[in-house]
Amino acid sequence: MNRKEFFKLGLAGAGSLAFLSKANALEYYPKASDKKWAIIFSTWCGSSRDASVWISEGMAGIANVFDIRENPDLSLFDNIVLGGSIRSSQTSAEMQAYINSNKNELKPKLRGLFAVCGNMGQPVTSQQTTQLIDNHLAKLCEVNSLPSKVFLGRITKSLMDATTAATMAGSADYDNLKRSECMSFGKQVLDSVVASQSTNLKSAQHFNLEQNYPQPFNQITTIPYDLSEPSNVQLSIYSTSGQKIETLVSEFQSSGHYKVTWNARSLVAGTYLYKLETEKFSETKKALLVK
Repeated sequence: MNRKEFFKLGLAGAGSLAFLSKANALEYYPKASDKKWAIIFSTWCGSSRDASVWISEGMAGIANVFDIRENPDLSLFDNIVLGGSIRSSQTSAEMQAYINSNKNELKPKLRGLFAVCGNMGQPVTSQQTTQLIDNHLAKLCEVNSLPSKVFLGRITKSLMDATTAATMAGSADYDNLKRSECMSFGKQVLDSVVASQSTNLKSAQHFNLEQNYPQPFNQITTIPYDLSEPSNVQLSIYSTSGQKIETLVSEFQSSGHYKVTWNARSLVAGTYLYKLETEKFSETKKALLVK
């Protein structure tokens, strides 16, 4: 059976979309999407691998999933979720090295953080979140206020190296990792980004340049506009050929509704253009001067 046939059988079966693509690494093939999401994990015994795949499932499968040992290329993605298994309150050395090497590119793309720990089988509390996320992963990445989650993991001693398995000899295998919790976190992260993008879109849409009045006008007219957030503002008058005639506003302004008076007494009758520009908005309207 070749690789493609194996992959197709996996899709047709219970839905495992993952297979070993390198000696140590797992690559996850998601649904086609232009969202450019990736989940990057580090793991010792597979718990964080499964958590990452399930987080992507909570995003409707749009996020690709990479083992940190694949050294994924961040330039291919716009949104990153990062996390992994924790031992002695630390993520793996490979994860820490990757974060340190890619911090500048990673920081603006991070959308969520997660950790997987045994926690002696006890329920996760805010103490674990503070310790493992706020005081560790978030500090390593130099970010804050991201959606985050600590999941209980599992112990499978047969997957451990001999030294680690020996230290766990008195413990029975257990599995407290819950697919539903991972999927819920994936949806939370995705929803937070969608909400943020929606807010930014609404913000841009609520910049508004209104029609001057009176229109037509004789010598003096008023130009109203709205700023939904503080912005550097340029309001200028142009001829229909594109030559700038006058700048009415050139300053930083708070959000709010503004009215600017334009005195065109020195100009000849005709059609003029007035243009409002901010960092997020640009619009031009016509004003008709009659004499």
